[in-house]
Amino acid sequence: MSKMENNTYTDKELAIFNGVIDLIKRGANIYLVTVSEIAKASGVGKGTIYEYFRTKEEVISKAILYNMKREVEHAIERVEQKNNFKDRYYEALEIIVENFDNKFSTINLLLSTGNFNELYEYMIDEKHLIAAYTSRIESIIDRLLLMGYEEGIITIEESQYYKRMVIISSIAGFINYINNRERYLDIDTQKAMDLCYKMVIKALK
Repeated sequence: MSKMENNTYTDKELAIFNGVIDLIKRGANIYLVTVSEIAKASGVGKGTIYEYFRTKEEVISKAILYNMKREVEHAIERVEQKNNFKDRYYEALEIIVENFDNKFSTINLLLSTGNFNELYEYMIDEKHLIAAYTSRIESIIDRLLLMGYEEGIITIEESQYYKRMVIISSIAGFINYINNRERYLDIDTQKAMDLCYKMVIKALK
């Protein structure tokens, strides 16, 4: 189990992560930023960086992954605070919109890096996190589906795989809309949400 998975980072490591994210949010190029700049933004000495990390790329990649983990946890909490199928589904779509519209969200930070081959080797070290979150998201979808059954929204007799794919496919379609809003000038965001929800209901009735 990695540090990122069991949340055993020290206060200094967390300060370094926050310093990296702050630099990126202030417009720093992650390939040009120096270890000295990271240290200054983090409030630690340059030598402290190398006490915890082998390279600048490892610092940056793990800071991005840590920030992503925090965002995912917050998103999950928001969705699960909703008390019915429709509200949970719409909350998930709202979070997607917020993340794509916020240039400081982790997804946009990653997209803005362009070719991040230099970071990839460190990100792949945490690949088990992807599997863990995939399993967790499936569990959240399953609870959503169960809620739909209990409310009488879902009645179809199909495999769990099919029902999960209905939810996942509708969200993928919504992400495609958010990425290409300029192509759908006759459809606003609320209408796109409504259409996705309509598709889910039709597919699961």
